[in-house]
Amino acid sequence: MKLAVYGLLPEKYRGEITSIDSHPAVEEVYYEKTMAKDLGVEGYSIDEILEKEIDFIITVGGDGTLLRLMQYTDIPALGVNTGTVGFLTSIEVSEIDDALKKIDEGDYFVDERFKLKVMLNGEKMGECTNEIVIHSDKIAKLRRIETYYGENRIESFRADGLIIATPTGSTCYSMSVGGPIVNPNLQVFVVVPISPYDIATKPHVVPTEKPMKVHLKEEKKSCLVVLDGQKNFVFSPKDELEVLPSETKARFVRFEDNFYDKIKEKLVSR
Repeated sequence: MKLAVYGLLPEKYRGEITSIDSHPAVEEVYYEKTMAKDLGVEGYSIDEILEKEIDFIITVGGDGTLLRLMQYTDIPALGVNTGTVGFLTSIEVSEIDDALKKIDEGDYFVDERFKLKVMLNGEKMGECTNEIVIHSDKIAKLRRIETYYGENRIESFRADGLIIATPTGSTCYSMSVGGPIVNPNLQVFVVVPISPYDIATKPHVVPTEKPMKVHLKEEKKSCLVVLDGQKNFVFSPKDELEVLPSETKARFVRFEDNFYDKIKEKLVSR
């Protein structure tokens, strides 16, 4: 198999990562430049890696590393956890050798998750796997936000901001501000206000047949929009923000379907 390796390499895991080259199932390995610098080998940019005919990409890090990669590609990714929680990652560093063997034997599946496409005034601003976060551009300042499902207004409220998440992102920032945990097999928008002033303002879960639209309703009061914690841009009252399903998918290499087990292991026990 041909694969790439992407992420940051803690010194204590150097041996496990360098062993990928010598695994009997591996034909070629392309290391992303940052990883390659740590290993002292030839490195490639993300664009150069994506031009190679690789079977999948190994990410070394936490969920943020996986989400960063998903900004660029829908090539299947095997997440190796060296972070704190690792909810999206599939294996620990000690399991790399066994995982490569299973992939070589076909004992795995690709878990496809839908992504969000974010438009500002009709221009595509990017995609995200977890969530789009809209929040005040000034600390501790409320904003009046108006949400629409298609042309139907859902509600108008004052809050610190708004999260529109995928089911994949429902276990991240959305959950921490009171949003529901949603099974990742569903294709819905999870719409969660951040610290609303009116206690009657509640989260919504809506289908993706129509786009979500967001307006700011007060002059000269802008927000920042952040996509998966990676990209950000300014959202002003004169703008219309539109969120809809992307044409591309986030694709993760998995060995078992253990969503609810992971909730108990990674979230409840902590």
